[in-house]
Amino acid sequence: MIEILEHIRRDVAALDWKAVFALVYAAVGLTGIYYLKNQETVAKLLAGTQFEDFGNWIAYSADNNLPGLGWWVSVVTIFYFALPALAIKYLYRERLADYGLKHAIEPGFGKLLAACVAVMLPVTYLMSLTSGFAGKYPFLRIHNGEPYIGQTLLVWELIYFLQFFGLEFFFRGFLVHSLKRSLGLYSIFVMTVPYCMIHFSKPPAETLAAIAAGIFLGWLSYKNGSIWLGLILHCTVAFSMDILALWNKGLLY
Repeated sequence: MIEILEHIRRDVAALDWKAVFALVYAAVGLTGIYYLKNQETVAKLLAGTQFEDFGNWIAYSADNNLPGLGWWVSVVTIFYFALPALAIKYLYRERLADYGLKHAIEPGFGKLLAACVAVMLPVTYLMSLTSGFAGKYPFLRIHNGEPYIGQTLLVWELIYFLQFFGLEFFFRGFLVHSLKRSLGLYSIFVMTVPYCMIHFSKPPAETLAAIAAGIFLGWLSYKNGSIWLGLILHCTVAFSMDILALWNKGLLY
């Protein structure tokens, strides 16, 4: 028994505690998002409490599903950004700038971003023509006859972009830069596995594309030390997909 405990002690002592924390947190954080993002589950939990009206509002809003989407974005922002940022600052005792939030962009990466946007926009258009994407996007659903082009859509796109900031920070910032000391470039591929898995409820083509996107955006952050390029690319594609989906459905006018 003592010998086994000594083996455990030596194995634990050899671990990179930062990598261990990041991976365990990823499992816990993604679990929290999966269960807490469901608005109907939250409404049931709040039934009979003083927050029952809030639960019904986010789950069963009659005008549109913006309250529910706002709840989803709030949940992912806490788990993707707020908690990891607190861990970096108070547990790691390091700067957020070292985890993908530095402002400088190395020469040449701006041109690479422009080239990526030029390639992705036509691809996004072709994908928007498929039934799977047309049925999925935009996430915003308006039930009261209000035109989609208006204040509600603007609010949605703004909080949608906030969600992408949290997502990019968590996967390409927190995970990649927490793991790179131990894993080097392999940190990109380790991060890509859970990133792909969060797309399982989306059309198959998007899930498969997430693998390539995860590797590429992870590499951008690893080499450039910044998530901003990936965030711009992600938001550009997402906004274009929403607008093209609405256009194809005849809801832009």
